[in-house]
Amino acid sequence: MKKTIAIVVLCILILGLVLTGCKKEDPAAGQDKNEEQGKPAAVENINEATELLDYVLYFRHKDKPFLFDEAYSVEKNDERLKNKTMEEFILHEAIETEGFGEYLNAVPKGTKLLSVERQQNVLVVNLSKEFVQGQKGTSNDTLLSIATIVNALTVQPENEKVQILIEGEKVDTINGIDCREPFQYIQGLYPDK
Repeated sequence: MKKTIAIVVLCILILGLVLTGCKKEDPAAGQDKNEEQGKPAAVENINEATELLDYVLYFRHKDKPFLFDEAYSVEKNDERLKNKTMEEFILHEAIETEGFGEYLNAVPKGTKLLSVERQQNVLVVNLSKEFVQGQKGTSNDTLLSIATIVNALTVQPENEKVQILIEGEKVDTINGIDCREPFQYIQGLYPDK
């Protein structure tokens, strides 16, 4: 009897090993060239049940002059993406999302996205005048506001540069920050970890 039980248990164990497989993942396969440049990876994440799109929003600390990134995912068929490009969705989220805890949204309240369009490798983002009128504090505070928008877009692999327009017009400066040329991912606004 003991011999029969031992054989049955052994068969179950062998069957369990045969039916379950092991997969070895290459840790280097998930690295993105953006990570090497200090940019968080923001790529499409495919889940077995549903396809997810990853994006990153940036928030400023309430007491410190730094940005902090927060990763999010949205289902590709989410209602909020309906009739919007991913860039339009990210900008609406960056403008409308409330801060949390010690982290504040650096985009001035009342700012509206008027349009976003791609011109070769540059995203042209047209914002309402409230973006300029709502700037309070130093030029570094304004840079944090601009970086909140620019970095949320340029962390996406297909976006290299962002040109900011106000009410459809190019502006030379916003609170001392030169806006004549398109922005690339803005580094140096993050605390040392």
